[in-house]
Amino acid sequence: MTIPGRVSIEPRAIRSIVEAATAETFRTPAKGVRAKVHDDHGRLELEIATPYGGAEPLLGAAARGRDAVSARASELTGARFDRVRLRITSLTDIDDRRRVE
Repeated sequence: MTIPGRVSIEPRAIRSIVEAATAETFRTPAKGVRAKVHDDHGRLELEIATPYGGAEPLLGAAARGRDAVSARASELTGARFDRVRLRITSLTDIDDRRRVE
């Protein structure tokens, strides 16, 4: 049964989902992750800033992580992201999650 109407997801809800997916992907506390969602006439763009807490080489992990965050956020929201910009802001120690500057 289809019910007439419309469903919309507010950008702040998408932002929260993106931040949670980023924290999970980059193994870092969610409080250090920041995301912005831009809607350019229906084209969604993400800007993500996050610490990195992984053990893999940074450049490859960042590229794979960006793709994984985009895919996971798309899966959870149903939205398609046309552009994803990722900025690694700091490194987080893997063992105790202390921030390394």
